Amino acid sequence: MRAPAGLLQKLLPFLRWWPLVTRKTARDDMLAGFTGALIVLPQGVAFATIAGLPPQYGLYAAMMPAVIGALWGSSWHLVSGPTTAISIAVFAAMSHAAEPGSAQYISLVLTLTFLVGVFQLALGLARMGALVNFISHTVVIGFTAGAAVLIAASQVRNFFGISIPRGTPFYEIVHQLFVQFLDINSYVLAVALVTLVTGILTKRYLKKIPYMIAAMIVGSILAEILNFWLGQEATGIKTVGALPAGLPPLSTPDFSLDTLRHTIGPALVITMLALTEAVSISRAIAVRSEQRIDGNQEFIGQGLSNIVGSFFSAYASSGSFNRSGVNYEAGARTPLASIFASVFLVVVLLVVAPLAAYLPNAAMAGILFLVAWGLIDFHHIEHITHTSRAETVILVVTLVGTLFNLEMGIFLGVFLSLVLFLYKSSKPEIVPVVPAPEEGAYHFVRAKGRPECPQLRIVRINGPVYFGAASYVQAALQQIDEDNPQQKSVLIAAASLTNIDIAGAEVLAQEARRRRRMGGGLYFYRLNKASFDFLKQGGYDHEIGEGAFFPVMANVTGALYWTLDPNICRSCKTRIFSECNKGILPDGYRRQRLMLATDGSEFARVPTDIAVALAARFAITLDVVTVINAEADEELGQARLAAVAHEARVAGVVTEEIVRIGKSPVQEVVAAAKTADTNILIIGRRPPRGDLREKLVGDIAGQLVAQADSHVLIAGWQAAMWHKRILLASDGSDFSDTVADQAAQIAKATATPMTIVAVAGPGLSRAAAEEEVARKAALMKLEGIACDTLIVEGTPCREITDAAIRIGADLVVVGNRRRKLNRVADQVIGNLECAVLLVNAADRGAPIRQD
Repeated sequence: MRAPAGLLQKLLPFLRWWPLVTRKTARDDMLAGFTGALIVLPQGVAFATIAGLPPQYGLYAAMMPAVIGALWGSSWHLVSGPTTAISIAVFAAMSHAAEPGSAQYISLVLTLTFLVGVFQLALGLARMGALVNFISHTVVIGFTAGAAVLIAASQVRNFFGISIPRGTPFYEIVHQLFVQFLDINSYVLAVALVTLVTGILTKRYLKKIPYMIAAMIVGSILAEILNFWLGQEATGIKTVGALPAGLPPLSTPDFSLDTLRHTIGPALVITMLALTEAVSISRAIAVRSEQRIDGNQEFIGQGLSNIVGSFFSAYASSGSFNRSGVNYEAGARTPLASIFASVFLVVVLLVVAPLAAYLPNAAMAGILFLVAWGLIDFHHIEHITHTSRAETVILVVTLVGTLFNLEMGIFLGVFLSLVLFLYKSSKPEIVPVVPAPEEGAYHFVRAKGRPECPQLRIVRINGPVYFGAASYVQAALQQIDEDNPQQKSVLIAAASLTNIDIAGAEVLAQEARRRRRMGGGLYFYRLNKASFDFLKQGGYDHEIGEGAFFPVMANVTGALYWTLDPNICRSCKTRIFSECNKGILPDGYRRQRLMLATDGSEFARVPTDIAVALAARFAITLDVVTVINAEADEELGQARLAAVAHEARVAGVVTEEIVRIGKSPVQEVVAAAKTADTNILIIGRRPPRGDLREKLVGDIAGQLVAQADSHVLIAGWQAAMWHKRILLASDGSDFSDTVADQAAQIAKATATPMTIVAVAGPGLSRAAAEEEVARKAALMKLEGIACDTLIVEGTPCREITDAAIRIGADLVVVGNRRRKLNRVADQVIGNLECAVLLVNAADRGAPIRQD
């Protein structure tokens, strides 16, 4: 039973709200309907005058169409009837085909109304309610302003009492006003001005009194006084004439070919205008009433109201903003209020129809001047002119075009709006974005001067990638690597990419292929399902790459980080991805950060050479720190740093100079290394002075090894940058893998062969030692490092030293698991002339203060 019930509600939509009618809602609707009937009386007369019809036709248009629109529309508060815009459109379209007010003119208007209804009904049944969206707000503002000027121009003859034929073009009316300026009827002008002023004052100061009715009464009284005192022959004040009292007479539209030829074109224009007006008003009121509006059902309701209305002497109607607003404010609860308004209007017409004989044309002209002024939306016109030049052009073209040809004015406005829309959509906004800084965030924010990844450009495309925009998008994507050749990969944050057509898909696939040839790729994050399905159906997902699409909340930057060039990452300072700050490069190696500690002495010469050479091999920035005792020594500190910076520049290395002030060089250097997140701290070692202690590392170096969180490279006065062989000491422990990893990075960066040495003894059997070094050597060879092994037996410190001398090693790498210099490392450093890298364990505990 549900299906027939749903179908019945679609055919008879009033069945949805009729059960909600109660005694209380009916009483509220009745009061609102009575208020609406009073409002439409002066408006109907005025609008019919604008349309070039006898006054009663404006009231007829507010009767039957309002009932049908209420029963078959979707809005509970929209009231159908005559409107200013439709009235001026009817007059502008039909006044050239027949004399306004004549029987032929009325016949044409009724046929026009019927056709408007048919077009509206057809659009509604075809569910094309979205068509009204193509008439932009700017076009409506411009058309309404032009219509307002035409309304005022059409009443110039009645306002000034001069002779101008009906249907005279706007520009000719202005010309005739100047030509007949001396023939202005002062009595007619006085009545018109008094009516106009009365309406203005009433609207401003007596807001509870209907200003149109008040202005009509005052103007009519003044006209009656003048006619009684001087005589109508002398004053020349003419009246509208008595209105016929009673129900709307039945009528039949003329369906002859000649009539249809004159009315089909204007009917299309009025159809779109009327639907735009009705849907816009219903949606505006629905915002306040919180009702859902069905645009297609509103089309059907408006279409039926005009079709039925054309058989009851009603001309084209639409939603009336004034009456609909008053209807809602008066407390209407259901569409029954509109039906009550029509019934009350018939009753009121029976009472007041004879009084129209006393309503002067001049007073009507004054009222219509008020209506015309109120139609011009100065606020939005000013807003448009200050906001957009393109929209301003559309506004002016529509307004001026309306003055000369109403249909052409609207068509020009709509055409220019569509051209502007197509132009904007052909250039979708492409915004550079970066990952949001919030912890755990998965979205992107506008770059706006924030640092961006030098290899991966992330952009957000706001709009469609269709045939009109494909070339623009392709050029924009190609411009990325033209500006920065390192940005071989592009990630499109596609949440705002609305849709893709075949032309767009072809461009994206072509761009993906081009970037793969460059060594990069094209990737998508949060592409909507419809667009992805379209790409998949056309096979474009294979061309772009099946792994190039990332769903919402995927760690897309984490995945793409491993596709980046580690050589660029090694020296990168932006580090905008969380993976950049985890210390691992895309090739799996640890990120290096070097710091050279220098005192400017001759013994800092060797560590400086090694630091600069190693930074050049790693292609990274070199941090240089020096410690001074007081601010007075600032110049001395800068001089030390300048010497190192000069040497680095010659080698193509960028430096960061750091001056620390303090009494403890060890603490200041350790603090600087921690602040800079240093991986390897490079220090020098002075020559011994004769005793055993000074033959070894020395006190300063020992404290740095104990307190620094980083690894420490100690270069004595006799050391040099290695190029012959690196010796890696391995004891078979898990920590030795960490030491080997650090040694491998240095060996690979400096292209130096390596020998892995293991000392067999009580803690490590020879077989275990052979197995351990063989495993490490195999891993080194996989990384492209030339590597051999050596197993020795004896005391580790002596055997490592002897092995280094024997193989000619110019760098020795040993591990240190404690917060102090172990005996093996101490003796190896002290007894060898080459540089020694001491790889410190991360879990050595808190630093030991040695004051």
